[in-house]
Amino acid sequence: MKTLWSVGPAKSGLTISTLTAVLLLLAGCGNQVDLYDYFGDDKPAGSPSATVGQPGADTGGAQPANALVGNSSLGATDAALANARPSNGIEKVSLRNAQGVAVTVDDLPITNFDISQRINLENALGARVSTDFASRKRILSTLINEKVAKSKASTQNFKIPDKDLDERVSNMVERMKVSRADLKKRLAEKDVNETTLKNQIEGTLYIRWVMSQQQTDTSVDINDAAVDAKMNEIMSDPQMKPVTVVTLQQVNLPVGKTTEAMRQQLLYARSVEAQQIMGRYRGCKTIRAASKDVFDVKIGKPIEADLGKLPGQLQEALHKAGTRKMIGPIPGRSGIQLIANCGVRKISPPMPSREQIKASLRSERLDEVIQQAMAEARKDSFIDYKDPAFKP
Repeated sequence: MKTLWSVGPAKSGLTISTLTAVLLLLAGCGNQVDLYDYFGDDKPAGSPSATVGQPGADTGGAQPANALVGNSSLGATDAALANARPSNGIEKVSLRNAQGVAVTVDDLPITNFDISQRINLENALGARVSTDFASRKRILSTLINEKVAKSKASTQNFKIPDKDLDERVSNMVERMKVSRADLKKRLAEKDVNETTLKNQIEGTLYIRWVMSQQQTDTSVDINDAAVDAKMNEIMSDPQMKPVTVVTLQQVNLPVGKTTEAMRQQLLYARSVEAQQIMGRYRGCKTIRAASKDVFDVKIGKPIEADLGKLPGQLQEALHKAGTRKMIGPIPGRSGIQLIANCGVRKISPPMPSREQIKASLRSERLDEVIQQAMAEARKDSFIDYKDPAFKP
């Protein structure tokens, strides 16, 4: 599942993901609404850049309990909802593959876990980095540069003091206008620890040291024409268009394993109980009260889904039910399901200012300078690709 406003395969030029990260860091993440706040697993929340749309009209009624076959055509399965649900941008790695070494640089290993942690770190700092292979390959290239720089510094007995890393983190916290504890919490929400942040800062400092040794010219001039061109590109990017998001809450009435004949009887009995819940339902805030006294009811947490990615029949059903009636009963493998529409709103990504675009373009040009400098430094290092797929 692609995230909203996520980036595709890595390419040259300023991506929306990179731009978002730079903008949040420049403005101070503590003053911004973290995209996780309204795209996260458990907690829908407001956004100052979001405009609230009208919820679906309160027309049409809930489906009767004997309409099980018809309701199955809604496509309202767990898979359908998962595919429409915005990703939280957390890259997971299985225990079996976590410590798999992707590359060694002068005997310094870079694991799959290192790559995933760096992706999570970028997302924690405000970027919307995809977890596809192209993104992993881009992140790996950055990690290789950092290892090359560190290895080269080691040969000349240069080391970044630990106190310098702590000072850098403290400076970041100050710029973000948050506490150190708040920063750790932000990182933890993306499954990242502070060590990953320190490793990134350390790698960046080593790269700067290499460039200073090479006496690399880092002066970059960005003219108004370049800013205008990038502004037009961003404004015309489809990923910057508003997205309609619907908040859904599921109610499940599970059916245990049994014979097929008994299962059909249990499904019917559970559908009757589901209709009782539907009859008492008057909005998402009443779900628990409506489900009271019904045996074994599982009430899910509110989730947000891209309305346009839901099956067409489910979109129509949500519109007809509105926010005062439930959709269902819907049969599934685990039992009977009900779905409540808790409201619809539009979310728009923040548009950058000219100053922010200029800063981002400068960062992009500086990245090109860094790549040229590190390409020269790589010649002195032995880079062994343990996973051939990552070879350039």
